[in-house]
Amino acid sequence: MDLTKAFPRSPVDRIGGLDHLKRVTDKARAHLAGTLGEYIYNCPLDQAFFSFFGIDAEEFSKAASTRLTDDEMLEWIRKHSPRAKDPSAVESFNRDYESRGPDSPEKWDYFKSVRDALSPNRPDITTWVKLIDLEEKRPV
Repeated sequence: MDLTKAFPRSPVDRIGGLDHLKRVTDKARAHLAGTLGEYIYNCPLDQAFFSFFGIDAEEFSKAASTRLTDDEMLEWIRKHSPRAKDPSAVESFNRDYESRGPDSPEKWDYFKSVRDALSPNRPDITTWVKLIDLEEKRPV
């Protein structure tokens, strides 16, 4: 995945019911290939994913380097995280993840400046995942 030429997949593009798995896999592969561009592997949203599922970011990137399909990554995370096999835990993560917004006045200022530069008529966008989709030109 070359993130200097393409966007990673949407934060809410699910596999196995998991938000963020496809996106963080794209970023892990770009991290290993040196093609992250302006993206950051193990950013706060990645960290929330890894923390909730009890996964180490470097172990995850190593797994992404040898597993070529989304299904193989899903199998790996389910093997390494009991929470990933629990539908209620997954739904809890997804709910929290999709509702995550800026958590300080400084972050709100940054968030609003980015959102308003992209689409000043969208004050309804108040979460990071929606801002990401807006910024990467996906329907929100």
